[in-house]
Amino acid sequence: MNPDHQYTPRPPESAASALRRIEALAFDLPIVAGWAIFSGLTGGALRLLKLDFDTPTAWDVYAFTTLVLPVALTFAFFEASQRQATPGKRRVRIRVVDVIGNRLTPRRSLARSAVKFAPWQLAHTAVFQLVAGSTATVFAVLAIVSQLVVLASVLTMAVDPHHRAIHDYVAKTCVVADVRPPGETEPSA
Repeated sequence: MNPDHQYTPRPPESAASALRRIEALAFDLPIVAGWAIFSGLTGGALRLLKLDFDTPTAWDVYAFTTLVLPVALTFAFFEASQRQATPGKRRVRIRVVDVIGNRLTPRRSLARSAVKFAPWQLAHTAVFQLVAGSTATVFAVLAIVSQLVVLASVLTMAVDPHHRAIHDYVAKTCVVADVRPPGETEPSA
């Protein structure tokens, strides 16, 4: 195979539309909600046990380890699996592949999820500090920048001919229509 061809994106006609990707995300919200409930319940239990964290940084680390990291790992696991998709993506019949159409390696899938959920973590960091009363400008800027990154990613996905978001560019991935017969997990040879 030509090494220059290695990172040539798939044809745009196989790319999943931005709307279909957003629809899949809506169906994946129960995953996020499940981890949020877990985080809230364990945080509440810690408070009842008088093991409350006393700094915004401690709460930020707690939120990262009980919410953001598990969500990112869950998405990475599903997208690196044989089905190549989260439950929401499977429901709308799309899947994640590398730019030449292969199944994601766990490393590439983790990179994709890390970039995808980084703005969420940055926003948490800023909000925990601001709610605690910080007047440092950096946290207000961080809150705004994290939201601008999400907006830029959605806009990129909407205008890119392959509907690739920022995390797709960084991880060299594409989200494509799943044209495989139901139940088939690997592309036909």
